[in-house]
Amino acid sequence: MLRLSRARVIGDIETIVNKACPARGLHRWTAKGADCNIERHSFSGSGYGFQSEILRLRHKAFEVLLVSEFWRRGDGEAIHSTKWLKLLSGKNNDVLKWIAASRE
Repeated sequence: MLRLSRARVIGDIETIVNKACPARGLHRWTAKGADCNIERHSFSGSGYGFQSEILRLRHKAFEVLLVSEFWRRGDGEAIHSTKWLKLLSGKNNDVLKWIAASRE
């Protein structure tokens, strides 16, 4: 079984969710039976800055957070970027089944 934290799984979720979003900049929408809610946070200081996007995906069978982090030096040079996923409720297999059923 695939691990949810794999880049492929995260990419599949992002593709499904982004295709379903009717307009750029929305904070709430529905994707293939799952409620989507995104929050964006940022900080900019003299030595470093970061942006984070937290996508909360709620489905009747599961709930996940997909977190994207972008870190920069004070001069704007990128120093670190990462994406990670946290299953809040449900089972890994529930998420993988949803991905398989949602692919076009």
